Amino acid sequence: METVACDLCGADDTEPVCVVRDRLHHIDGTFYLVRCRRCGLMYLNPRPTFEEMSRYYPRDYHAYRVVDDRLPLLNRLDYRYGINKRCRAVVAHTGLRGGRILDIGCATGSFLDAMRRYGDWEPYGVEIDAEAANYARAHLGLDIFIGTLADAHYPDAFFDVVTLWNVFEHLHQPQATLVEINRILREGGWLIMSVPNPDCIEAKLLGCYWAGLDAPRHLYIYSQRTLGQALARAGFTMRKIISFTGRYHVLALSLEFVIDDKISSEKWRRWLKGVIRSIPMRLLALPYYAIADRLNQSSVMTVFAQR
Repeated sequence: METVACDLCGADDTEPVCVVRDRLHHIDGTFYLVRCRRCGLMYLNPRPTFEEMSRYYPRDYHAYRVVDDRLPLLNRLDYRYGINKRCRAVVAHTGLRGGRILDIGCATGSFLDAMRRYGDWEPYGVEIDAEAANYARAHLGLDIFIGTLADAHYPDAFFDVVTLWNVFEHLHQPQATLVEINRILREGGWLIMSVPNPDCIEAKLLGCYWAGLDAPRHLYIYSQRTLGQALARAGFTMRKIISFTGRYHVLALSLEFVIDDKISSEKWRRWLKGVIRSIPMRLLALPYYAIADRLNQSSVMTVFAQR
């Protein structure tokens, strides 16, 4: 474990937010979410070192799964629908139909593989998990660098678009990563990232049960304000914030965490979780998200910024 200062403003002046634990994989450990008194950024402190973090990403971690015929049909359709929504958003909100695109934390490469069907795109990926990266290389023929972005040493102004889908909050040095992204993006190039939205209603109501915290994998929790500050300091202009992906999944996980903590009967826990994950419940949530999306009150926000 290591103790760190605020990555955004450099201050070492915090107040406690809540005590958190790994509710997703139930790996032992108690962690402390704090808020910087100077700039408002929330982060884990102390936190696992970069070398220690692999313990908290087991092989069944959802981002590393391979979506193939072994999964139920509805799961495959839902996953591919989400990937295609990302692809459509890139094209629609940047106005680009091709170019070099880099996905940081690309896992098994599903997004990059899909982008090739949305125009004349030349895909690249960065992934620290060798098994996931090697799958993307061998099965999808993708150009994937195994390691961190800093280690990849891409040329200046090389990319037209850089994406981080639910990755930025996992990084040990997010501000330095933004500076490096600025270097490798061309003038006018786009940075697109999705991150948990702690300003949303769900986060306020569910508190430490909110799945957007996902300790200890989520090292930093950026609000719209602190993320805007981070982008500006790295030389980016925030163009828009939208919500369109991963929303109900975060809510469902959060409610399951509450059930695990509050319901002692295994039978009732299974039944309630089945209800939460059912198609009727997802359909009932659609009107709420239609409103929440417009007000930037969904649990995941996607930011489009330009160099």
